Amino acid sequence: MKSDYIKMRNSNTVDWQLLYTIGSSRGMKLSPEEFMAGAGFINIPEIVEELDKQFELTTLYRKDGSFVKVVE
Repeated sequence: MKSDYIKMRNSNTVDWQLLYTIGSSRGMKLSPEEFMAGAGFINIPEIVEELDKQFELTTLYRKDGSFVKVVE
């Protein structure tokens, strides 16, 4: 799951299925339909910041502050 998450982060896209899988593995009780219904209310920057910490990843940025990639 960690390698899939790193791929998602470095592609700069949101894989909703992966986020659902991660959430479910950590005790989330929502059905896929409920999760997707609430997806518009999810604070993605907050979620990825927390997951980056949990997966112990380092985020690399350019001098201008733009995202480059995450690494282990």
